[in-house]
Amino acid sequence: MPRFIASIACFVAVAIGAAGCQQDSTSDTASPEVTPDALTVDPTESVTPKGDEESGASAKAAAVELTVVSFDELQASIAESKGKIVVVDYWSTSCPPCMKEFPGLVALYNELSHDQVRCVSASLDYEGLADYPIEDCRKAALEFLEQTKSTLDNFILSEESLTVMDDKLKIASIPAVFVFGVDGKLARQFDESDGESFTYEKDITPFVAELVSQSFSTETASTDCE
Repeated sequence: MPRFIASIACFVAVAIGAAGCQQDSTSDTASPEVTPDALTVDPTESVTPKGDEESGASAKAAAVELTVVSFDELQASIAESKGKIVVVDYWSTSCPPCMKEFPGLVALYNELSHDQVRCVSASLDYEGLADYPIEDCRKAALEFLEQTKSTLDNFILSEESLTVMDDKLKIASIPAVFVFGVDGKLARQFDESDGESFTYEKDITPFVAELVSQSFSTETASTDCE
């Protein structure tokens, strides 16, 4: 009899133990451990990965813009950059040679220090025509600038192109590139008035690079001596 009672007691103990294991297992599945971070995160909130945030910031910083200015306003902007070498490219979407060489300006901007060199594009697309207002000209020029990823300082002149070339710049045609030294004075003018063509690769970029070397290596040496 005692052996029978002991057997029953052992069976009951095993059954209770099995039930306890099953309960613990169910509890672990249904109620996982909650970390402090999980309590502070709103599951409905959209979280942007850090990498995407940085990419978005870079894309915003690299936006292509085109500002309408008068010729005098453009000259004032150039003058404000005294202390830097300034490269100003006058161009138009109606000028195939201009568009062919324009990527050279973008490459120059991407290669050289922005603390030393400022690159400016000045569109002469506006021809003063009533059926082709400046806003339409701006759209066409901006489309080209976006294609070439021209994130430098882009302007379109609000004055009629022939007036600008004849009366302001004193040139017969475009493309034309004006390079100003750190003193704000014209260092060299590239145009085809003398009948000779020019390119960024062969003419402008080497000239600007040499000007940078002359202007800023001297300044660095002077600072070192002090």
